[in-house]
Amino acid sequence: MQLTNNIVLFDDNDRLLVRLYAANSLKGVLSEVAQAFTRKYKIPIKLEFDYADVLRERILEGETADIFIADDVYNPRVLMQASKSSPVVNFVRNRICAIVKSDLTVTSDSLLDLMLSPQTHLGISAPKPDLFEDYAQAVFHQAEKLRVGSFEKLNSKALHLVGGSNHPIIGDKKNKFAYFIQETQQVDIFLSYYTDARLAHLAAPSLQIVELPTNLAVRVNYGMTVINNSYSAAVILAMYILSPDGQEILAKYGFDTSLMG
Repeated sequence: MQLTNNIVLFDDNDRLLVRLYAANSLKGVLSEVAQAFTRKYKIPIKLEFDYADVLRERILEGETADIFIADDVYNPRVLMQASKSSPVVNFVRNRICAIVKSDLTVTSDSLLDLMLSPQTHLGISAPKPDLFEDYAQAVFHQAEKLRVGSFEKLNSKALHLVGGSNHPIIGDKKNKFAYFIQETQQVDIFLSYYTDARLAHLAAPSLQIVELPTNLAVRVNYGMTVINNSYSAAVILAMYILSPDGQEILAKYGFDTSLMG
């Protein structure tokens, strides 16, 4: 048994592999979190990444997982409501922004004009059929409140280039957003998570990251749940993710960690 400040963390028998199931968009950051956790507690982590709705169904069908983390709160809540897991913690937040090609002049205030322009090609992720809220659609609905007809115009012009079963295959070493904006020039603007935009900018520094104006802004809450009958090491991992050490790693990748502040 290990004691830290007189608090029992786990028995030696609990030093077992922790199976962490998480959405694809969290692969980079959670891989680093898992490495840091294993260095500190000597507990190995098995990481399994896929679309959140796919992982949810795999767990419901009986696959053994200890923690489930999604890039939404809906999918973890399905497990909780099915009495498969603990209450869901909204442990971090992301936001939607625009990745824009380098030669376009744009600000947050002029972004909607550029998105609606017939000369501008707009890219978005393919909607997930089981996702409670599609975030590109949420932006389009916000635009409709500002200008009648915007929702239909944006939907009709938007190209679904990532996230769907029919999306083009891109090499693992290429950033998908930089690929579609710079290499193939299929789009001029891509709506994405800020964390993805950050990676695109690292891959292609000439790309612009443009924040959505307040009246278009969409924030995305991420949920975490511990699966029933998991060993206490899984709880320690969940607490580590919520701790300042875990939140510091999340912040480094561009997530908004103010929820835990």
